[in-house]
Amino acid sequence: MRIAVSIVVLAALSACEPATPPSKEETAEIVEEAAISIMQPGLYSVGDETTDYGTTRLNEDGTYIDYDEDDKVVGGGTWRTTGELLCFDPEGNAEEEQENCWTNEPDGDDGSFRTTRDDGSQNYLVTPIAEEANDASTAAAE
Repeated sequence: MRIAVSIVVLAALSACEPATPPSKEETAEIVEEAAISIMQPGLYSVGDETTDYGTTRLNEDGTYIDYDEDDKVVGGGTWRTTGELLCFDPEGNAEEEQENCWTNEPDGDDGSFRTTRDDGSQNYLVTPIAEEANDASTAAAE
């Protein structure tokens, strides 16, 4: 009986030994896969899988400009990043012009990513646009 109890105790203890920690390469790979998309100054298309609703230009000075599908300016304000959040503060003080923040998912193969408002009420597909592909918006931003 004592031998049986000893075997059970040894088996239980050996099951409690910590697993081999992942290598630095494995850890870096896991972190890289899970990294969110951090938006940088540039031009982005905003929409869903089938429709582009407009574009947003993030300027290096912390301002942004929103354009509709006809490249007309429809809004703007300031933007900032705080940890994993990207926050926009539209110009004005109306209720719909208050700061709102978004969490971005990791980039897809084409550089696009999903972004979700911090309260979960909105979700969009964001795609970076090469600067030379849209000279009209570049000129309007300057």
